[in-house]
Amino acid sequence: MTPKTGGGRPWGPIRAENPAACKLAEMLRRQVDSSGKSLAVLGGEVLVSKAQTGVYLAGKVPTEAFIVALIKATVRPELRERRQEEALALREQALRPAPRTAPRAPAAPGAGFAVELAAAHARQIETYDRLARALEQRAEVERAKNNSDKLVMVLLNMIHQLDRRVTDLVKERDQLLARPAGEELENAERRLARAEEQEQRARAELGRAEEKQRQAEVLEARLTDHVRRLTDELDRLRAGDTSSPLESLPVLTDEPEASQHSADPVGDDIDAALARASAVNDEDNTTLNRVTSELNDPAEGVVQDNPEGLDSLEDRYNHAVSVREAGDPKQAIALFDELLADYKRALDPDHPSIRNARYNRAVSMAEVGDPKQAITLFDELLADYKRTQSPDHPSILDIRYSHALSVREAGYPQHSVALFDRLIPAYRRIHGPNHPDTLRTRYNHAVGMAEAGGPKRAIALLEELIPDYTRVEGADHLHTLQTRYRHAVSVREAADPGRSVALFDGLIPDYTRALGPEHPSTLRARHSHAVSMVEVGDPERAIALLEELIPDYTRAQGPEHPSTLRARHSHAVTVRQAGDPQHSVDLFNELIPYQSSAKGPDHLRGCLRLS
Repeated sequence: MTPKTGGGRPWGPIRAENPAACKLAEMLRRQVDSSGKSLAVLGGEVLVSKAQTGVYLAGKVPTEAFIVALIKATVRPELRERRQEEALALREQALRPAPRTAPRAPAAPGAGFAVELAAAHARQIETYDRLARALEQRAEVERAKNNSDKLVMVLLNMIHQLDRRVTDLVKERDQLLARPAGEELENAERRLARAEEQEQRARAELGRAEEKQRQAEVLEARLTDHVRRLTDELDRLRAGDTSSPLESLPVLTDEPEASQHSADPVGDDIDAALARASAVNDEDNTTLNRVTSELNDPAEGVVQDNPEGLDSLEDRYNHAVSVREAGDPKQAIALFDELLADYKRALDPDHPSIRNARYNRAVSMAEVGDPKQAITLFDELLADYKRTQSPDHPSILDIRYSHALSVREAGYPQHSVALFDRLIPAYRRIHGPNHPDTLRTRYNHAVGMAEAGGPKRAIALLEELIPDYTRVEGADHLHTLQTRYRHAVSVREAADPGRSVALFDGLIPDYTRALGPEHPSTLRARHSHAVSMVEVGDPERAIALLEELIPDYTRAQGPEHPSTLRARHSHAVTVRQAGDPQHSVDLFNELIPYQSSAKGPDHLRGCLRLS
């Protein structure tokens, strides 16, 4: 029996009425093999039973409708029309075989020669298909490399202009500092912060473009060697054959060169140019990842006709998700590892269940404290989704969101800000400006901006977000209160502790009313309020607030909880700052045993030395 190239049960023998019918059956079988689909799966797509499909693929001349449907279900769009023409031509030959003019005796050798010739022609067509695809891939890689080459030049020029712009804005800001504070100074500071952030984004995009250059050069060399080997193979197969399928190769036209836009000194134009640069990087990244994947995995296995235990697998998936949501991401990773191995034996690699499990495994990896590994997993998953789904698919947005979050947690807040910059417009376009996911993305964008060293820009973003959260989810919703909390912290980080104290004064009663006095978020806000009080120059008031807070933390979360220990540490440091070092030493001596129990004997001593 003829083996299937992708695995699974082998094909049975072909029992065709004539060589053309045999050749047609062989061709259709090749398309099924290359698609990786089982007869059961194809039956639903071609609207013919599995049994009847098997009969057609065993040599019986199929209907024209069956051929059209099968080609559509198994062949890539760019090759579909040509494959359909070839198959229908073979069907026509099978239905109207040439009359036999030779005597009856030599009929067998003639038929055998025809079958052998058909097999040789089939190998030639298969090699041609591989060569055509390799040429297409090489053209795609060349376009991606050209894009990266141009993008590097554009970004280098942009960075040079942004560097000059920052220098000019610093001079303008310094001149305005000599005058009374006013709106003109605030505008200059905003433009300076924006220009500095744009320069950081431009450098990040430059790094991505240079990496795409290197990746494209490696792929181009691999594909050139691949094309050479396939050309040699095709020449060997065509020995003695005057006709060649290469004559019908599609003409590959060059893409028009992307016009270069010099960076405009106006911030909006710079943002637009950076958005275009990011889009080019994203597109080239998708192309190069896809071609790399195709070169490394030339064929996928055949899907089983009747995957076993799918209900059991789904139960295991839900169990793993529940374990992660219950706060045990490490155990969830182990469960997802076992589950994915079984999923891949039962399902197609692009099956939604496999992708959902991969996504949750990546999220678990971030939650367990390995954001860099999570970034790698999200990158791989995003490339697979983009290969089969539209860019606006909701799952793609969720992966991009989790990826941006992991980038920030890995210590790259500037890159995270750039990712959220591109993600927010997509959320607005697909879900609308008031969707919870859109608001959540804007919030994390602002948090990343603060962590990247731009508290003033973060303040502006949060001040735009708070009214939207209040209108959509209500003033007492946890998300609204969290946004107000982050706003108050950013105001303090922007060197305005007095305003921060006022914001906390208004926020803490709302936290207490909405969530209760011992909710972790309420206690955290009270701690930050005391810290702001220290920075405003009132350590005595801060000490009083902390002395009220510590018993509440101890009662609500326990004496060894990290939040309780942080509050006690702040209290001891503040007492020393208030001019009572002996009392501070006593407080630290009381604190050390708890810290030793919770984090080890050296932890608090290190904190004490730093304090």
